[in-house]
Amino acid sequence: MKTEYIILGALTLMTASACVKEDSSSDAEFQRKYLQLWIDTYHNGVVQNNDGLYILEDKEGDGITINLAGTEDVSDYVYADVTIRGLDGSISSTTDEKLAKQLGNYDKKKAVYYGPRFYKLGKGNSYAGVDALYSGMKLEGTRTAVIPSWMITTSRYGTQKEYLSNMPSSATHLIYTVTPHGHIDDPLMVELDSIANYVKRNYPQAKPVTYKTDSAVDNTFYFYSDLDEVPVDEDGMPAERDSVAKCTVNYTGRLLNGQVFDTTVEKVAKDAGIYESGKSYSPVSITYSPKWDAISMGNSSSLINGFKGALFLMKYQGQKAVAIFDSTHGYGEAGDTRSNKIPGYSPLVFEFELVTVVNDM
Repeated sequence: MKTEYIILGALTLMTASACVKEDSSSDAEFQRKYLQLWIDTYHNGVVQNNDGLYILEDKEGDGITINLAGTEDVSDYVYADVTIRGLDGSISSTTDEKLAKQLGNYDKKKAVYYGPRFYKLGKGNSYAGVDALYSGMKLEGTRTAVIPSWMITTSRYGTQKEYLSNMPSSATHLIYTVTPHGHIDDPLMVELDSIANYVKRNYPQAKPVTYKTDSAVDNTFYFYSDLDEVPVDEDGMPAERDSVAKCTVNYTGRLLNGQVFDTTVEKVAKDAGIYESGKSYSPVSITYSPKWDAISMGNSSSLINGFKGALFLMKYQGQKAVAIFDSTHGYGEAGDTRSNKIPGYSPLVFEFELVTVVNDM
């Protein structure tokens, strides 16, 4: 019986929307009337609030209140779990691993990151409807709301009428479900705290260093090597690579939560559940340079600074080292958008082994 009601509601909505489109004088008016029909059909009784949203569910949290009122140019961040749906229920984006598994989109081998992310709020950064959604929420609460298409814009206007008049032609109604865990001014400060705690727990011997000759040492890059003494060759000379050595290196990259996103070591890949049978797990070729930023792996020098910087600090065959650094040395605010393995503002941990060194003869 429930299925029959859903089908009947969908047919009613399709028929009614066709009539609305015939009567509408503009796309904006059609969008407004269609959304109201959808609300009346599936969430009868829900009304538009003062911010222009339709709140479908609202579970109050027990943390501080997010207050964005009167701060049009706010550039705060929320650290939140977010799922975005269309009115048809299709999910376009989610940070929820369990939901991704239910949808059949989850593949552990791809090492895609699921979990809270930093989202920048404010004019020019986020949709007006998203700012309105978070405003007034308490941390650790969960809110689901329909954001009308005319509020899917990074511009800001004073009234709903102005939003409708300036509605982007490509905009569509979206359903957001959000759970904010933090509301902060600067995620980089959160990174530094996270790194300091991680180093204290896991690598207390690691020290803040710099690999750049023109930069002072700060707390954004930590390095630790297993060598207490400089190794020597058969002639008793320091077994150090020269500035343009050809080397091979094993490495493993992790997030601070321990999730492995890349490795050249087969056992690590298998233990982490990201092993791929068609991939070759072996040391990679590294070409050194007198300058840290000119180091290349294979035929590519398109490596993040922290990776190149850590390699630059490694000098001896057999040396093992760990580098822990913040996103200014890594993937920055955007994260690794190609693989979705590393979210924005993510500190990274790399474990290295300088397997072979062949100096320029």
